[in-house]
Amino acid sequence: MWQREMIVHPSDLEVGNYVLRLDIPWIDSPFPLQGVLIDSEETLSWFVEHCEWVVIDFERSNVPPRQRRPVREPAAKKDVPAPANTDPDHPVNALRGRRLDKDSVGVALRAYGLLDHQARHLIRGFAKQGTLEIKTAERVVAELAGYLQQNLAAMVWLTRIKDRDDYTAQHSINSAILALGLAHALEWSPDQIELSGMAALLHDVGNVEIDQEILQKPDLLTEEEYRQIKTHTTRGYDLLSQRDEVDPVVALAALEHHERCDGKGYPYGKGATDVHPISRLVAIVDVYDAVTSERSYRAARSHHDALGILWRGRDHKFDRAMVETFIQFMGWVAPGTLVRLSNGDLAVVEETNIVHGFYPIVRRLEHGGAGYRASERMDLASLKDSEGNHLIHIEEVLPDGAHGVNVKALLVAVLD
Repeated sequence: MWQREMIVHPSDLEVGNYVLRLDIPWIDSPFPLQGVLIDSEETLSWFVEHCEWVVIDFERSNVPPRQRRPVREPAAKKDVPAPANTDPDHPVNALRGRRLDKDSVGVALRAYGLLDHQARHLIRGFAKQGTLEIKTAERVVAELAGYLQQNLAAMVWLTRIKDRDDYTAQHSINSAILALGLAHALEWSPDQIELSGMAALLHDVGNVEIDQEILQKPDLLTEEEYRQIKTHTTRGYDLLSQRDEVDPVVALAALEHHERCDGKGYPYGKGATDVHPISRLVAIVDVYDAVTSERSYRAARSHHDALGILWRGRDHKFDRAMVETFIQFMGWVAPGTLVRLSNGDLAVVEETNIVHGFYPIVRRLEHGGAGYRASERMDLASLKDSEGNHLIHIEEVLPDGAHGVNVKALLVAVLD
């Protein structure tokens, strides 16, 4: 089997499964850090009671091959995760095995800088003159799609390198990159992929009509301020729907990207079946990029945290199939991710391992007088003891910028 690891709901576990990762820190569990073989119903019950998801390792499990898909029927069928697609050529696995190297990072940095500049110009122009250059937006999306085909890993990595100078513009370009990637992973048609990118690029355009002091407020919003913030959906829809050259689906995504499957979103409390698929897709990438961005009122959270929020919100908040596809596409550890290893060292992921997802190739970091610098490359999958057990694994996925680590500068320097 090409992919030996799979995320599952705890109710799908069986005695004989080897649990490799949890949605909570291992220190909060009674089990060893390297993982645990479920050898009793009591052990299995612990995971059911304490975890939202776990990752199982097929190769280290004692479950016969014919049973290596969840067979236990949970209380509700909707709680069964879709099985991961194990075809390495499937679009959902496009990031697996991709490496950040000198050429891809260099091209991606130049491309991202150019397109980010265009996106800022687009948003600022709309804010100051009320004019929306649709042709510019279409060109940005088309160029993004082309760069993603050539430098997928580097472009996706750059969505996590944040700049607080202009959150709305950068959030727009990051959301467009992630939307194009997710739509491709879902095997949507080229037209739908392009519409997804355009919808994500313009989904927050209504923010240009919101008081910027409210948007940047570092404290809790009052009820009235929050009401103002929520109007960005209807304002964006009104602005976009008035333009004949804007596809109605793009305007609809601006209106619906805060609606939720359980009907508890806004502005109209629509249920899942009433929300357009592209709006549901934009909702996912919007949340991911927002959670991993530093805002005036909170610190950035990690890639892991963002995926965990989406996972826990599948069905009642977000489209289940899209969430599971997004998680498989992004990977629990992706190129450019800052991590803490089980030996205490910090490292940056350079290349994901196509078979052993939690044992990638990393660049270890050393702390010196001027901060951290990149050290030797380590293939965690190849570091084993005499009995074949992995010696070092990823202990924690950290937010970008944690401990003052400038991942972008480190990788650019070491790959130059």
